[in-house]
Amino acid sequence: MMQRRDPVMLAWALGLGLAVLAYAVGPQYFLFRVVDYVHLAAWRFGEIIGDLSLVARDVVRALAIRLYATFVVLAMTVLRRGGRAKGALIVVTLLFLVLIGQVEVATENNTRWIMALALSGFGAIAMTNRLRQTALVPRGY
Repeated sequence: MMQRRDPVMLAWALGLGLAVLAYAVGPQYFLFRVVDYVHLAAWRFGEIIGDLSLVARDVVRALAIRLYATFVVLAMTVLRRGGRAKGALIVVTLLFLVLIGQVEVATENNTRWIMALALSGFGAIAMTNRLRQTALVPRGY
């Protein structure tokens, strides 16, 4: 059972709260303070977004390197089982190094790291499929 609030009482309460706030800040500076607080809140929000974009860039880089390492381990496992992985290992390694081996620029975007992430991810998926198709070859001892 929710009670419905009276809009008239709500308007009077908000008006009284605004009057108290204007008196506390000073009526001549009230509008300036409101604009200043909105500007400060927008600046802080922009800083938070900037920090998140730095974190996202680092996450993409870490995931690209991790997937490349996974690709290499899977390719080595395919090779040990007698499957074909040398060509893919060479091509993906060269492309990965070309993508991440460029000079850092302060205003760089994440495009090449996203491409490196996609390349290593597709390589890891391909090696996983080849590993599933390759029969376990027993080693002679």
